Amino acid sequence: MSDFTIGPAVQRLLDRLDAIAASLAQKDGTLALLGLGSVGLDIARADRYSDLDFFVVAEPSTVHRLRDQLAWLSAVNPLVFAHRNTADGWKILFEDGIFAELAVFSQEQLPHIPFQAGRLVWARAGFDTNVLAPIRQADQTNVAWAVVEALTCLYVGLGRFWRGERLAAQRMIQGNVLDLVLKIMRVDEHAGPGADPFDPSRRVEQIWPDRREWLKQACAGYGYSLEAAQILLTELRRFGPLPSALVAAIEALLHAPT
Repeated sequence: MSDFTIGPAVQRLLDRLDAIAASLAQKDGTLALLGLGSVGLDIARADRYSDLDFFVVAEPSTVHRLRDQLAWLSAVNPLVFAHRNTADGWKILFEDGIFAELAVFSQEQLPHIPFQAGRLVWARAGFDTNVLAPIRQADQTNVAWAVVEALTCLYVGLGRFWRGERLAAQRMIQGNVLDLVLKIMRVDEHAGPGADPFDPSRRVEQIWPDRREWLKQACAGYGYSLEAAQILLTELRRFGPLPSALVAAIEALLHAPT
């Protein structure tokens, strides 16, 4: 794929995908290559910091061979690092610095895998590309559930804080609770196509540029979980009446004597 409106760094990624497709086409049992994320349908947001995300679809008899033997990748460019991070896929680094995350699936597995629609890079003649459309989407956020879940996590996190488990408190409050609040905001404020349905922290600075100072307070870091909890509780109050007994218990922990 070549496009003169795309910068050289991004074009290099797209060319690498094309080269991987050519390598796959030479292997028996391979069916398709699907580009995802910023090398999928969102090429407009790709930049020199982007990596390759892709799915390979193959016949069941070929899937395990492609997963276990990466010669089809090293033939394109030598690999200097490879980490099998899931049963289905790898994270790899090519010798020339291109990083990639990939997974290999059979056609029968695809309906059970949640993913965003991708860009068809290559398919074998006669392969029904309709099966590449995602069937299982990311779970939709139930705002009412998420609000109460966030409150319960606030309560648990504050208990950990006062117990002296400051790192666990930080991860619960500035991680779990903040993620839930971001999911709620995404639904409530109609964040639009820039929002990542699988990771609420992706691209929040572009979606809510006026929220950067708020984010600094909501995830201020180790030792600042009380302040973050107060900021997040205040935000949760925007989404309707909250369970009064649970809120009272949270506020008691927020103002507990040191």
